[in-house]
Amino acid sequence: MTICSVCQSENDEFAVTCKKCKGFLQNRIPNLNLFETAWGVIESPRATFRQIALAEHKNFSVLLFGLFGIGLSFTALWHFKLGDRFSTLLDLIIIATVSGPVIGIVVGLFISTVFHFLAKMIGGKGTFRTSVGVMAYSLTPIILSVFLVLPIELLTFGMYMFTSNPHPYVLKPLSYVLLIGFDSLVTGWSCVLASIGAMIVHGMSWVKALFLICLVLGVLSGVLSLTSDTLSRAF
Repeated sequence: MTICSVCQSENDEFAVTCKKCKGFLQNRIPNLNLFETAWGVIESPRATFRQIALAEHKNFSVLLFGLFGIGLSFTALWHFKLGDRFSTLLDLIIIATVSGPVIGIVVGLFISTVFHFLAKMIGGKGTFRTSVGVMAYSLTPIILSVFLVLPIELLTFGMYMFTSNPHPYVLKPLSYVLLIGFDSLVTGWSCVLASIGAMIVHGMSWVKALFLICLVLGVLSGVLSLTSDTLSRAF
């Protein structure tokens, strides 16, 4: 709780004005700066997630979900080995890049909803908009990998990255293991950031925050498993 210096009333930790006397409790943050906030999540996640919670507008959350969706689209094409369904690598890149933002926004909002609902069930106190902001900016490492690692994967393996005949591991085993391993580390990093965000904005302990992220991943894995089975039967 935050104690008002004027009337001594107790207020929520992220309240900007006192609920009783309307005096300012802390600096007002109307908007978030995309690049400063994204870098802040990497450099100083605790302080940055606090800023996200205090900000009146959770700017660029939809944009971040859209960029995340591009990586998600390429991941789906890699997982289901759908490269054979495209005549050229350029066609695949265009389809993934165009469809990715839509997929990312839908998935991002779904994850945020699950994250917020489960957080409330175990005692979280943040708002839904704050949960959306936390999830969006937690994806920063994955989004960076879309621009830094994905081009290397495409240049190294080309269309073979998305086929099973031959498997990309057979072509360049060391490069494949290193790149996939880096993608896994980046995903884990985003999960850690989401845990820190949950701890800050929902007032949770480390144990509860990690438990929350495990629950979210469990729900997401279940949905992906059902989707995978459906797509496998379709294709």
